[in-house]
Amino acid sequence: MLEGMKPPVKETAFCKVQFTAEQLSEADREILLSAADNTDWTGKALSRALKERGIFISDTTLLRHRQRHCQCG
Repeated sequence: MLEGMKPPVKETAFCKVQFTAEQLSEADREILLSAADNTDWTGKALSRALKERGIFISDTTLLRHRQRHCQCG
């Protein structure tokens, strides 16, 4: 019954934080990556601050990146 069972394949082959950072200017890239790794920012607060500036990254994605549970890790 369970033969051939395989784990799901991730649909995204990139980290959204890194992907977004690559689209930004060098100065903004450094700010984003620094903020993403800064634990003074909660995931929700950083997500909200980014959204106010037109960058949409969820708090869950930020936390996954911070814990290196993304393609960066």
